[in-house]
Formats: sequence, structure tokens, C-alpha cells
Amino acid sequence: MKKKFAAIAALLASLTACICVLTACFSIDTEKTFEKSGMRITLTTAFQEKDVLSQTVCYESRSEIVTALKESFSLMPGFGRYTIEDYTNLILKNNKLFSTTYTRDGKDYMFFTYEKTVDDKQIYYVATTHKSSDAFWLIQFACNASEKTERVTKFLAYADTITFFG
Repeated sequence: MKKKFAAIAALLASLTACICVLTACFSIDTEKTFEKSGMRITLTTAFQEKDVLSQTVCYESRSEIVTALKESFSLMPGFGRYTIEDYTNLILKNNKLFSTTYTRDGKDYMFFTYEKTVDDKQIYYVATTHKSSDAFWLIQFACNASEKTERVTKFLAYADTITFFG
């Protein structure tokens, strides 16, 4: 009887371990809303906040990164009177990017895409520009260029969730 019980207990332990491993391998990320510095964005639980000196905020997953740079209207006289188009063109010009800009129906941001080599890897970016009550925002979504086709729709869906507060 003891041997039978031990065998059943061992079998149950093995099944439990397999279920735990399979659950970890096939876990589904759920939505998660992040808030910082007056910006709110909904990503997934796969993202973690990272500190990056040159950015207002940064969120990173294993295969994607989101950075946000807040540029206060107080940076230069009259900056707050710029339109979103003015700001976007300034970003393109200052970064020597020759990209086409786009808008999304029903959304109040602009976006453009580009690729850049970083640490010998080709990186694909979807950059969005926004105007809040006190600043312009440059929010960039990035992944390996080889994955851009499957990511662009997801990046724009993330951008659609962005709101500003404060």
C-alpha cells in the first residue's frame, strides 16, 4: 500500500511539474497600464520599467522597447505655440531622418517609421509625436527589424492607448 501511494504521489508531483513548466512556456501576457511623468500607456505584463538617462521613461520586454521623451514648452520661447506637425518636422530635421509622416484616423498624434543600426543590430522604430497641455512627447516603439511586419500594428495599438494627465 505504501509503495502504491508513493508511486501515485510521485506521478502527481511529475504531472504538477509538467503543468507548471507548460504554463510558464505558454503564459499569455495581459494588459498593464503604466503611468509616469504625466503620461499613461497600456502595454502588457511582459514590460518592465527601466531607467534610461536620456529618456523620461522607458519600458522594456524581451523583444520590444518603448521610450518616451517629454519636452516641456519652457525649453524655448514660443515652443507651446508649435503644432504637432511643426514638432514632428523638427524631430525629423534634427535627427536627419527622411521619413514620411502619417496620422491615424480619430487620433491626435502623428507617427513615422525608420530603421537604424544599434550595436550591429538593425532596429525598426515606430516613432509617435504628441502634444499635451505642457509639453511635446516623442514616444518610440522598437524591435529587431526582422520582426517589424508583425510588430507595427501592435506598436500603433499601444500608441492609441496613450493619454496625458497632470
